[in-house]
Amino acid sequence: MIFKTSIPYRIGLIGGGTDLPFFTNEHGTEIINASFNAYSHCEIQKIQSPHIFIETQDYKTHAQVDKLPELALIAKDEFRICLAVLNHFADEIMNLKCGIHLRSYSEFAPQTGLGGSSAHLISVLKTCLAFLNQSWDDQKILDTAHSLERNTLSIFGGFQDFYPCLHQGAHHLSKKPDAEIIHHKLDTSFLRDLDLSFFVSETAGVSLGEMELPDASSLQLQKQYAREAAHAWKSGDGKTFKQTLKSSWNVKQGSDQAPKHVFAMKSCGLSKKMNVLAVEKSDEKIFLETIGRGVRKVEWN
Repeated sequence: MIFKTSIPYRIGLIGGGTDLPFFTNEHGTEIINASFNAYSHCEIQKIQSPHIFIETQDYKTHAQVDKLPELALIAKDEFRICLAVLNHFADEIMNLKCGIHLRSYSEFAPQTGLGGSSAHLISVLKTCLAFLNQSWDDQKILDTAHSLERNTLSIFGGFQDFYPCLHQGAHHLSKKPDAEIIHHKLDTSFLRDLDLSFFVSETAGVSLGEMELPDASSLQLQKQYAREAAHAWKSGDGKTFKQTLKSSWNVKQGSDQAPKHVFAMKSCGLSKKMNVLAVEKSDEKIFLETIGRGVRKVEWN
C-alpha cells in the first residue's frame, strides 16, 4: 500500500516579511496569503529490503539509510527535510522491523519563495502520520512542522507558510508582540471574483550573498496595507483591496512601474526566484499573447 500526501504552495499577497522574527517580536504581524494549484508530493510504502530508501526527484538523487536517527545526511539540502521528519519518528519507524521507500517531488524547484520548504515538510510529515496510523490535530502538526523547519533545520523564515500549506485556501494572520497568532480563514471566492488574474513566472533570482532582509520601515507599511486589505476582504470591497494590493507590491518592488498589460508585480521571498503578476481580466488575452510565455496561471484553492 502506498501512502501519499499532496500539499499546496502559497502566495503571500500582502504583509509578507512581517512574520520574520526580528520584526514580529518587536512590532507584530499582519499577513494575507493563499494557497494555489501547485503542490509538493510525498509517497511512502513498505518494502522487502530492511533499508530506508529516500528518493528526491527535485534534486534527482537518492540515498539509503540503515538506521534512524540519521545525523550525517541531514546536513545535505537534498535530504534534510525528509530526514528531519523521519528522525522525529525514529523509534516508531525502527520498531516496524521493515524497510520503507520514501519518494518526494514538487512542481516547482526549491527556494522559490512560494512556501515550498514548508509544503515539502508538511507533505512528508502528514504522509508519515498516515503510514504510522497516527492521528494528530492541526495545531500539533503546525507546531511540529514549525519546530522542525525553524529549530531543527535552522531554515530561516517566519510562520506564515504553514497555515495555507496545512489548511489550504486564503488566510489572514495577525499577531501582536509576545502574543499568540490570530488566524482567520478567508473566503477564497473573493479572490476569484476580483477583476484580476494572477500568474507566476520564474526569474534568475539573486545569489545567497545578495539576499537582503526587508527594512523595518517598509514592513511597517506592509503591515498597515495587510490590515486595510483584510478589512476590505471581509467587507467584500474588491476595489479597495485591489488598490491596496497594488500599493503593497509597489513598495515591495521599490517601483510603481509594472510591465505592459500588468496591473502589479512582485518578487517572492529573499531569493526573488519567482515573480507574481496580477493582470486585469480585460488585459489577460493580450498579456498572454505578448509576454505570457513562461508564465503559469494561478488557480486558488
